[in-house]
Amino acid sequence: MDAGVMTGLLKSSKLIMVTGKGGTGKTTFACALALLGARLGRRTVLCEIDNQRPSCGAVFGRVPRFEPVDVLPNLSLSNIEFTGSLEGFIEQMVPMPRVVRLVLENKMVHRFLDFTPGSRELVIMSRLGALCDQNDLVVVDMPASGHAFSLLDILRSARGLFRSGPVRAHAEHLTERLRAATSRLVFVALPEEMVVNETLETMDRMAAASLIGGPPVVLLNRATLPSLTTDERSLLARLAEQPLDPVAREFVRAGRWEDRLEQATKTSVDRLRERFGHEPPLIPPAGGGGVPREIVTTVAVHLGRQVGLTRREVQWT
Repeated sequence: MDAGVMTGLLKSSKLIMVTGKGGTGKTTFACALALLGARLGRRTVLCEIDNQRPSCGAVFGRVPRFEPVDVLPNLSLSNIEFTGSLEGFIEQMVPMPRVVRLVLENKMVHRFLDFTPGSRELVIMSRLGALCDQNDLVVVDMPASGHAFSLLDILRSARGLFRSGPVRAHAEHLTERLRAATSRLVFVALPEEMVVNETLETMDRMAAASLIGGPPVVLLNRATLPSLTTDERSLLARLAEQPLDPVAREFVRAGRWEDRLEQATKTSVDRLRERFGHEPPLIPPAGGGGVPREIVTTVAVHLGRQVGLTRREVQWT
């Protein structure tokens, strides 16, 4: 992969939104990217979206709150809850503290917002914009692909619903931020046909709805790095047709399984490179014994090499 892709992503972006099909490891990658941003000296906040059971706390040892919580030098966590975001949103719409307080205390207003399509998403997007104004870099652990599209596309719906007024103006401002070159979408994929298909389909939907700012980036998780030569692959295929003792047959079966994984990775890389325009970094299955912090560290080390960070500089333990 061209190291310039990761360098531009981490050093020039203001907003990085990480999404992907459920189970691809997008939360791990969001944590790793936020850690790298902080290690590069940028004041970084890692956000979850109104998560009733925040995931990043297991990595950094702190429960994310609405107000950013410092966890490492240059790095804080935030869970963008709707209730907390609502106050800031109304203050932007009605810059009169007494009126804001009356609105927030009105139960009917809350019921109206709960049942108004898109209101929660618009309020949350507004909070993201505020965090971008307050920090060097905002990394967002977005919902899975389809829900991520719905969250971002709410700005188009808001512009259509409100023809004028402060909400319309605010939606236009947030749309401009989303389409800015410093706002980047990161897709986390796996070397599996269905996952790659969904990744490409989601990117096309985002592009068609003008929801992509700077060039999108794709990261290939749990990839099997190339190890077998063409001759070795041919030898394994020939051996598989021979009568072998149980131990030798198991050895050949394992080799052919490894070959299939490598070929699946190669096919995925070719498809993703063609559509995204860059070589996706290959992140092998993480070790760490299932410990979230160790898994994030492993991913951060692999990605950190692309921006000149050593293992020692990335690790925080």
